[in-house]
Amino acid sequence: MDAERLDLGTAFQVHGPLLLAAARAITLNEAEAQDLVQTTFEIALRHAAELRDPDSLRPWLLRVQAREAFRLVRRLRRFVPVGSGVVEVAVPAPDATDSLAVRRALGGLPRRMRAAVVLHHLAGLSVAETATALGVTESTVKSQLKTGLARLREALGDG
Repeated sequence: MDAERLDLGTAFQVHGPLLLAAARAITLNEAEAQDLVQTTFEIALRHAAELRDPDSLRPWLLRVQAREAFRLVRRLRRFVPVGSGVVEVAVPAPDATDSLAVRRALGGLPRRMRAAVVLHHLAGLSVAETATALGVTESTVKSQLKTGLARLREALGDG
């Protein structure tokens, strides 16, 4: 598919909210999430020819976004040592107690596990699509999902 046929304006309106929600859950930082979505659309514009099936635009954009998120983390680690216990959680609206609990629970998951949970359960990617997006095997995704959901249940008191 070429750049002329890929209407990124429409794609942004249709898929932007889901991409932003997934980016927020993966990065746990509003500014980083917005930058990640913007970078995703910039990459999509440059690589539109790689998309063969217009019906797979959403999974393709999520794969691009996930890969870019992990590239960013790798680049930042070269410059800034980040402790594994450091988690940034944005302050939610006052009536968002449950949302805060879920955000904190997600923040307690390792980044790749959190990405697997978000891409599969929030963004609706299949296990195979999630594996492709993260560059891992389906077995790895299944394991991350199982462990991640168990940790979320435990953290939220649903176990």
